[in-house]
Amino acid sequence: MSRTVTTVHVFACNGHFAGWEALQAYLAPTYTEDGDAVPSPFFLETGLTCYEPACVESAMLASAAPLAQLLDGVSYGDSWLAQACADAEVQGVLADTSVCVFAPNQLAHPQRSSLHYVGSYRYRLD
Repeated sequence: MSRTVTTVHVFACNGHFAGWEALQAYLAPTYTEDGDAVPSPFFLETGLTCYEPACVESAMLASAAPLAQLLDGVSYGDSWLAQACADAEVQGVLADTSVCVFAPNQLAHPQRSSLHYVGSYRYRLD
């Protein structure tokens, strides 16, 4: 049995969004009356393509917390979360919002996001 290894891109921020609706307005595309997609700010900033909404996970807490707490329960976390939380740049980061972008979504330039780009991490699809 072969295992597929792919990448998750992780973003975090604190105090960036007034609430869940504002976060979703930043992440999700809108549509014209004709049904044509209008890219969201997140799409434009990161160059997101191959959009699969079920593979973008976001979380929001009432107050800032360590990344490990904010990302508790994220998909495939047993495969990549410890690595993300151990990174020197991540240690001590407090955030109230996270966004995880999984395949088949593709990001051309995640570092251009207005959110803090935590990094990309490999994970296994078992």
